[in-house]
Amino acid sequence: MKLLAIVGTNAPFSYNRFLAQFIAKHYSDQADIEVKEIDELTPFCRTQMADDSIKAWIDDIKAADGIIITTPEYNHTVPAALKSSLEWLGSHAGPNVMKMKPVAVLGASYGTQGSSRAQEDMREILLSPDMSANVLPGNEVLIGQAADKFDKESGELTDEATVKQIDGLMGNFFKFVEQANK
Repeated sequence: MKLLAIVGTNAPFSYNRFLAQFIAKHYSDQADIEVKEIDELTPFCRTQMADDSIKAWIDDIKAADGIIITTPEYNHTVPAALKSSLEWLGSHAGPNVMKMKPVAVLGASYGTQGSSRAQEDMREILLSPDMSANVLPGNEVLIGQAADKFDKESGELTDEATVKQIDGLMGNFFKFVEQANK
């Protein structure tokens, strides 16, 4: 099973990068999980043709059996860089790339709500007609107070309760991906 764990920000420091890296490492015995950055993707413009960075992005998404998106919350929604990266997947450059693609959404934030509004927005985007992704239902992992749950130096997730929540989500997501790709 090949999965992409997308870091949902272009910020140089992000607990969501730590989260994606944790997932790739912690579940490496169950799937091939590649951490995918969006920081070097060309910003979306409907009238612009896809350059090499976007063509590679689309090819990586197409090749994956499933997608994991780790999103922070900026001003009650997803970061602009994440939205832009997804716009390419629902445009003329990448039509139907996300159609029925299994996706799990989770995120970490400094605040207490754990990127809840960004995750809700992300699900709406993924379920839009241009995307039509197959979003894992009923599984939310809202990692609030992220600075207290990750070691800032090593990036390791140190909060056992959070690890257990992610274990539940990922166990369900592995089954979800297997069923979707039959």
